[in-house]
Amino acid sequence: MICPRCKNQDSQYFYTFKNITYCRKCVKIGSTCFSPSQLPSIIKTVDYQLDYELTPLQNNISRQLLQRYQQHLNTSLKAVCGAGKTEITYEVIKYALNQGQRVCFTTPRKELVIELAKRLQSQFKNISITTVYGGHSELVDGQFIICTTHQLYRYPQYFDLLILDELDAFPYVNNEVLIGLLQNSIKGNYIYMSATLTNQPDLLMTKRYHGYLLDVPKCYLTSSLVMYLWAIKKIRDFVRKKKPVLVYVPTIQLTNTVARIFKLFKLKSHAISSNTKDIQKFIERLRHHQLDVLVTTTILERGITIDNVQVIILYGNNRIYTTATLIQICGRVGRKTAHPSGSISIFTPYKTRAIKECLKTIKQDNA
Repeated sequence: MICPRCKNQDSQYFYTFKNITYCRKCVKIGSTCFSPSQLPSIIKTVDYQLDYELTPLQNNISRQLLQRYQQHLNTSLKAVCGAGKTEITYEVIKYALNQGQRVCFTTPRKELVIELAKRLQSQFKNISITTVYGGHSELVDGQFIICTTHQLYRYPQYFDLLILDELDAFPYVNNEVLIGLLQNSIKGNYIYMSATLTNQPDLLMTKRYHGYLLDVPKCYLTSSLVMYLWAIKKIRDFVRKKKPVLVYVPTIQLTNTVARIFKLFKLKSHAISSNTKDIQKFIERLRHHQLDVLVTTTILERGITIDNVQVIILYGNNRIYTTATLIQICGRVGRKTAHPSGSISIFTPYKTRAIKECLKTIKQDNA
């Protein structure tokens, strides 16, 4: 037996009650709310508008994505952080929508969905975009859906084009149920994207859109006490220069502890984690210099752009900092043309294998 939603084949997860068989692997996620057949495809004249021109490299990758989709090919794309990979999907999205096809842009984390929806709503014309995530699911049908990977259970065999951004991000990575739900939602082709793909990609972008190199982090081998003193000194210097700061720590408990320590030194700080209800509000406060520093877990490792932000990683030897996580965190810096470079500091008692691999990968991408 195979679950039609999550593709589970393990018999121990199947349970039959009153002649109805349930898959206990995915039953808690929710029931499908509608059938795709209830939603007719409508051919539109969809377009998008950018306030800037794509680079020659972006245009080239954009054309290849479109050509591969027209040839009914799936595509994996590796693009360094800040390469502008979202924009290069616009041509293929526009093409699919204008063919009357259904499109999904999905990503594992709610914060990324909110940021992405705001951006695409302002750039795409003559199309209503439906945004679906936990706590925001009153309207779930539409031709163009932006959602978390958890919400894909609603769309069996629904999408002609599915774009998955950050396929190696938690909670999607290595989650058999979410992977099965995603595969079941695709009736056409997919595009998978990330800066940290481990397999050989079909398409590759190793340069940022503004042409500047990736910032290479500096490692400081220190004890905990010295780490805090150095970090506070750096943050104070950034504050004087009106540069916002993201400080990454490995646990939720540490976010609160470190934020309190910073406040003792008269720094306007706030703790961010998966327990924070309105993360976007505090990100905006940092952007507008109402906060000096956000102390965060890896929940903000990717999908966030803050102009001129500087990054500090504390307890860099913690195993939560994988090579991919470190590369993504480093990619928060230098994403805007106005401030294409910045400071990345890793405080750790020793260089882990992940730190060494992160440094090696970034230097290779810059070569």
